[in-house]
Amino acid sequence: MKEDIFRDNFERLRESMNTADDTYFLPAYECIKATKETIENGNKVLLCGNGGSASTASHITNDFIGHMRNWERTGYPAIALTADISVLTALTNDYGYEYVFSKQVKALGKSGDILWAFSTSGNSENIIRAVKAAKESGIKTAVFTDADGGKLKSIADIWLPVNSRHAMIVEALHLFYVHSIAESVEAILSPV
Repeated sequence: MKEDIFRDNFERLRESMNTADDTYFLPAYECIKATKETIENGNKVLLCGNGGSASTASHITNDFIGHMRNWERTGYPAIALTADISVLTALTNDYGYEYVFSKQVKALGKSGDILWAFSTSGNSENIIRAVKAAKESGIKTAVFTDADGGKLKSIADIWLPVNSRHAMIVEALHLFYVHSIAESVEAILSPV
């Protein structure tokens, strides 16, 4: 019989969810608090990632600006640094892909903002540079990675690992995390 990829992935996801503990919950609560304070203080959320993580950054930006449960609330300021194709291609062409997010952080970010950065491995050079640029600018950093965290683990203000080392499961859990965090922020700032 052929390998049952679907069932294997489902079991990996189930195992990751069923073995999670405060190692995974406490950073999420810290991110909720920091993001809430950022928005309350009139600042914004910047988001970046590569590949599937870029999609996660864009997706949750939509939910910050639009809604989670409260359709009547005012949108929260958020910018996906993954969305402007002209900026992405110009910066990549002129400076190199490793600078594609850090240049935007320097141009668009300000002290008091928060950067949500996604890297399944924790070792993406352009994400590392974005986090360093944010820290230089007084921008708090929340970094979503796999269970190991790579190089980003030690430089993030808030490190949000997920309980897996399997890239597909990590990306799925990141989407679950950001939805849960954004929904929690909304419940505090704009209760239904």
